[in-house]
Amino acid sequence: MADLPYPCLALIADGFTHDDRADRAVTAVKAGVRWVHLRDHQASRDAFEAAARDLVPRLRDMASDVTVTVNTRLPVAQAHDTGLHLGWRGPSVEDAREALDPGAMLGYSAHEEVGITGDRALDVDYYFFSPVYETGSKPDQPPTGIGALRSFCQTAAPTPTIALGGIAPERVRACREAGAEGVAVLSGIMDAEAPVAATRAYLRALGELA
Repeated sequence: MADLPYPCLALIADGFTHDDRADRAVTAVKAGVRWVHLRDHQASRDAFEAAARDLVPRLRDMASDVTVTVNTRLPVAQAHDTGLHLGWRGPSVEDAREALDPGAMLGYSAHEEVGITGDRALDVDYYFFSPVYETGSKPDQPPTGIGALRSFCQTAAPTPTIALGGIAPERVRACREAGAEGVAVLSGIMDAEAPVAATRAYLRALGELA
């Protein structure tokens, strides 16, 4: 596996435009999360921008070393000097790379190997590969399984791959052994009854906490 230049636990702060979800992301950072990904597909442009304007400083006040990425909303990433994450929504990788600062973090959501090799390789810093396991956030999308994750990691290398989708703490080891440099988590923390304990369980599984 390549060394991941970013935290190996990414929190998918889905629905962060709602106050309780934003508070949950802050709680997770207080518990040790150092990568928060802001996502809300249903939010209007104004709601997304307003929520990011409030939450990004809160996250950085909680931990000065926190990494923040924004899902598809290029103007928000530019306004708050965050990373940007793309997929089939939003601008192209080429347009985003040109618009962002040279050192900005840029990622991409992948579900298969098509378009990431040879002269079609994307100029990105990492991939989210999903869904590895069955997940409630995408009930209509069948899981790829560990074998597909392993194959993707090998094809994508040396670009780091972050495993996403149904990743419970007890599944972290299998994902790492398949080649994933880290894991991304949504419901495992955002919907947990005890988010602090859940965060620590993931960090322990990743070897980030004794």
